[in-house]
Amino acid sequence: MRRSLAPRRPAMAAAAARNPRNPRRCATIFAELAPFVSFADYLGLRLVDRAWRLYCRRVGHAPPPFPWLLLPEREPPAAAGPRRATARGVFYDIPGGRSYGYQVPSRDVHRCVATGHGWLVMAAVEAQEPRRIVLVNPITDEQRFFAWPFAKWNVRFHAVLTSSPIDEGCFLVVVTDRLLAFCRPDDFQGGWQTLRAPGFRYHAALSDVVSVGSTVYLVDERRRLWRVDLADENPKVQRRDTGFALPSQETRRQYLVESLGHVLLVLSDDRHNRVALYKLNWEARAWLPTASCPGERVLLLGRGCSAAVPSSSAAGRAPGSVLFAYQPSTMPDVDGAVRGVVGGQAWFWSESRVGAVPGDLLVLKKTVSHRHGELPTTGDSFWFFPEVDPDENAR
Repeated sequence: MRRSLAPRRPAMAAAAARNPRNPRRCATIFAELAPFVSFADYLGLRLVDRAWRLYCRRVGHAPPPFPWLLLPEREPPAAAGPRRATARGVFYDIPGGRSYGYQVPSRDVHRCVATGHGWLVMAAVEAQEPRRIVLVNPITDEQRFFAWPFAKWNVRFHAVLTSSPIDEGCFLVVVTDRLLAFCRPDDFQGGWQTLRAPGFRYHAALSDVVSVGSTVYLVDERRRLWRVDLADENPKVQRRDTGFALPSQETRRQYLVESLGHVLLVLSDDRHNRVALYKLNWEARAWLPTASCPGERVLLLGRGCSAAVPSSSAAGRAPGSVLFAYQPSTMPDVDGAVRGVVGGQAWFWSESRVGAVPGDLLVLKKTVSHRHGELPTTGDSFWFFPEVDPDENAR
């Protein structure tokens, strides 16, 4: 004869309430602590506590809108031996003035070519086999590998993620001379598809790529434009002759960036003393000059990592401010003497503003304190949004 559990239920409930691992009890505690928890603490707690992950999903704890800056990898010791598979990547929080370290593939094996939605897009170095593209989430330590999409290996290419790789509608896009390849990171069986982009030529400093949803835009050194919607059943590349005369012959760099659904083109000289902003009108086949960024944004520019963020999250920077990640691979630094290592300092980003002209303001070149020789002055920096993908297994 079975004994009824009814008398035992109050005792069981009381025992569960006293259990420190009870999700309901943890949720109450986390609700009280949430206003005082920094984002760095949120990252750490999320990775080790299931109840915290569940609560964060319910309240929609979002990452900060201002990204970190991925700094160049440290120089290995002179007698480091064989190639390292991984290294400690340094991510610098500009508003907070703090650095965070996460393991990423070493530059001996892979180099970073783009970032987006909390992931790094890395490519095998020239002498490394196999030729491949790697997606890396440094927060969760997840990696996804893809074969090189073209018949011949080429280090001259752009890459972009249209959204987080965990999204069904995400595309990984690789663009080189006259070719655009794309695949779905969540579809390992589908493989790459290749489209022709007639007339497009890669240029380290003057061509660029950006995505607006599933639509990808390319610009070349003559400011001509290509567009393709990868979500179409039969995607086709469209071309517009949107070229125009440069406002100054000193303009040597071009960046594409998306802001509130608008495609923007930023022109700059080598020292970022001269910055001009244009907004795309696709139907009119024209880049229209504009004095401000849509939505009162601050622009963060860099090859493969450009973004526009609210000025309210930019630590006191006014709308129209422009922060350039230092990327010497796109063009040698013209002020090498300025960024010498006196006192163990090297600069990793500079700050200007839309509409700047020479003599109008002092372009600030920002530094990060470190020991002499610990970080190189020749590697590229990348803007990185430390997004945390939702844990779909949490219940």
